[in-house]
Amino acid sequence: MLKNKSFPIFIISLLIAGLLVFSMFCYIVTKDTHRRTFIFPSAEDGKYIIEYRNLTNHPHQGDINLYIDEILLGSTVERTKWLFTPGTRVISCFERDHVLYVNLSADLLQMGDGVIEIREGIELLKKNIIKNFSKIDSVEIFIEGKTAFEK
Repeated sequence: MLKNKSFPIFIISLLIAGLLVFSMFCYIVTKDTHRRTFIFPSAEDGKYIIEYRNLTNHPHQGDINLYIDEILLGSTVERTKWLFTPGTRVISCFERDHVLYVNLSADLLQMGDGVIEIREGIELLKKNIIKNFSKIDSVEIFIEGKTAFEK
């Protein structure tokens, strides 16, 4: 049996070993992910709510396409608005010469409760993409192959 003087040292050693095992587990679980920032409009006061998610590195559909899919799904926080009508999907997405071209479905054009204006949603989508992907200088949004808004 342990002596009374060595018992606290034994407990501290167990705690340190437990923390080491826990930190190794967390590292293994999150090493194939990348932390991304999502900005959504608040439903209450018109400000923005920032959300962080860990997304898979090198997904099958591509990093940017996965990010756009995630932002189209909406926020996990209930007090935010949608960028676009639920059901909006990415038709195509590619990058050329630091310009990202995103073609979205026409579902985007339908308005509904809890959805911000289309122009504001497009600008917020562009802001989110540029903030999270440093190699992208600008974003061009298309709706069913047609330019969303002329500058």
